[in-house]
Amino acid sequence: MYFWKIKQLKVDIKENLLTPKDNFNYLVSYTTLYSIFLIVAVVQLYETLGITMAIIQILLFICGIYYAYYSNGGNKGKDFSKRFFSIGWVFLLRATFFMAIGMLNLYVMTHLFGMEKLFTVSNSAMIGLVFEILFYWRIGKHIEEIATVTT
Repeated sequence: MYFWKIKQLKVDIKENLLTPKDNFNYLVSYTTLYSIFLIVAVVQLYETLGITMAIIQILLFICGIYYAYYSNGGNKGKDFSKRFFSIGWVFLLRATFFMAIGMLNLYVMTHLFGMEKLFTVSNSAMIGLVFEILFYWRIGKHIEEIATVTT
């Protein structure tokens, strides 16, 4: 199971080297971690910014999966779930790391330069939504690269 190296994972997917056990592990790992993040995000957005932002979060989730599905070739695509969950797992770990670093940097910089007013819940939520858009975009691009090679 890969945690960071997307290139080798893509090679394994292209050469059909992932076993059913690997696919299951990626499915469970991705689904568990993403579900936790999604639930926390929706609850926080709802409590702090209202129902509109919570709905936007859910719509972004649905659109992101559809974009990845479309990048795989839609109805003509092959092995979508295997590609999505394995690539998604690696990108979820990467996104978590970079999001944590980015938010920590934002927090430190705003306090360092006396701009605490910029570090608000709504600004943090907007940054999180931008990260999620980039997250699905990158997953879609990697799936599209594999799909064009194997179809």
